Amino acid sequence: MDPETPSEEKSVSPVESSLEIKPRREFPWRRIGLGLLFVLVTVVVFSLGYLVVLLWQDYFSNSPVSPNPYENWSVYRSGTYGLGLRYPVGWEVTGASSSLIVFQLKKEAGTAVSPRDYVDLSVSPTGKRTKNACEKDQTACSFYANGIFGERILTPESEAIFFSQGKNDFTLTLHKYGDADFSSIFDEMGKSLRFVSN
Repeated sequence: MDPETPSEEKSVSPVESSLEIKPRREFPWRRIGLGLLFVLVTVVVFSLGYLVVLLWQDYFSNSPVSPNPYENWSVYRSGTYGLGLRYPVGWEVTGASSSLIVFQLKKEAGTAVSPRDYVDLSVSPTGKRTKNACEKDQTACSFYANGIFGERILTPESEAIFFSQGKNDFTLTLHKYGDADFSSIFDEMGKSLRFVSN
């Protein structure tokens, strides 16, 4: 037979038959591109978040800070009743008894007259008095500070905060004589009222 004849088939060795030609696999450029895009977006988002936090902190560090109203104030605490409050520097505390404490401006040496206005804290037993509206319903109270609900009472001669705890009534009163305006000090003293455990 003529070797050129198409009807003749070449014999294939077993080694050649086991090697099949597989189609060439393409490199996964698309997956790599999406992965890189995800990493880039994540870095940008975290960088922007970090920048926002830095700017936020910078803004607040440069903003004017409200002063501490109790800076250098002294603390009065009644061991008998577990009630405490703050009073301004330059004031003194005198107690006629454990149930009447007076806060007033110290008389400075060389001054003829000091203001007659003062603040006192008085305590009395509740007794059998009827409960006021605030004691029946806390939403009716006109004063609140540090867990204390009470009544705020204003008259031309005085400002008072009345509240009750246990079997005692407490009244913090600013007595006005027109010599000085201690209303803002009285407000801060009222805001500092709190019962503390022994």
